[in-house]
Amino acid sequence: MRKIILLASVLFLTNTVVQAQKKKDLLAEIDKLRQELRTKDGELVEARKNERVSQSKVKTMEAQVADLKETNATLLANMNSFTELSNKKASNLQTSQEIIKEKDRQLNVINDAITANDSINLAVFSKFKNAIGGDNLKISNGTIHIILPNTTLFGENDKNYIVDDKAKPTLEKIAATLNANPDLNIIVEGNSNALKLDGKKLIDNWDLSSRQAASVVRVLQTDYKVDPKRMEALGKSEYGTEGIETVTRIIIDPKFNNFYNLVKDNMKN
Repeated sequence: MRKIILLASVLFLTNTVVQAQKKKDLLAEIDKLRQELRTKDGELVEARKNERVSQSKVKTMEAQVADLKETNATLLANMNSFTELSNKKASNLQTSQEIIKEKDRQLNVINDAITANDSINLAVFSKFKNAIGGDNLKISNGTIHIILPNTTLFGENDKNYIVDDKAKPTLEKIAATLNANPDLNIIVEGNSNALKLDGKKLIDNWDLSSRQAASVVRVLQTDYKVDPKRMEALGKSEYGTEGIETVTRIIIDPKFNNFYNLVKDNMKN
C-alpha cells in the first residue's frame, strides 16, 4: 500500500514538475511571442513611416516629372522657334551675301571702267606730251589740261584777243592730236586780268576772256579742221587765273556720257 502511495506521490510530483516545466516553457514561449509581436509592431510602424516617406517622395518626383515635361515642352517650342529663326537668318545671310556679291561685281565694273578711262587719258596725255612737250600739260580730275600763257597765244598786249601767228604751230600740233582722237571733247577756257579797258570795244575781263577763248576755238576749227561740235569756248574773266600770269586752258575732256553708259550697261548685265 505504501508503495502505491509512494508511487502515486512520485507520479504526482513528477506530473507536477512536468506541468510546472511546461508552464514555464509556455510562459517563455508567450514572452518570446510577445517580444516578436512588439518587434513586428515596431517594424510595421517603421514600414508605415517609410511608406509615407516613399509616398511623399513619389509625389515630389511626380511634381518634378511634371515640371520636367513642361520644361521639355518649352525647350522644344523654343528650339522650333530658334530653328525657324536660324533658317530665316540663314536665308537673310544668303540674300545679303548675294547682294554683297552683286555690289562687288558692280564696283569691279566701275573700277574697270575707271581704269580703262584713266588708261585712255594717259595714252592721250602721252600723245600731247610728244607733240608739244610736258611743261604745259597736267592731268586734273580725270581731264587733261593744256596750259598756254596768254603772251604765247596773243602777244604782249594783255588786251589782244586775236591769236598770234607765232602760236599757230603749237595749236596745229594740238589740233593734230585732237583730230586723231575724235572721242575727246574740248573746252577752251579763257582767263584775263587786263587792268585798263575802254568799256566800249572791250567791256570787261569777262568779255575779253570769252573773246580769247572763242579766238582759239575759231583757229582750231578754221585752220586745222577740228570738229566745232566737239568744242566749247568758256570765259572765266580774272577768276580762273593761275597765279599772276594769265593763261588759256585747253581742257581735253573724255566723253563722260560714253563712260556713264558703259558703267550703266555693265551694271544692268
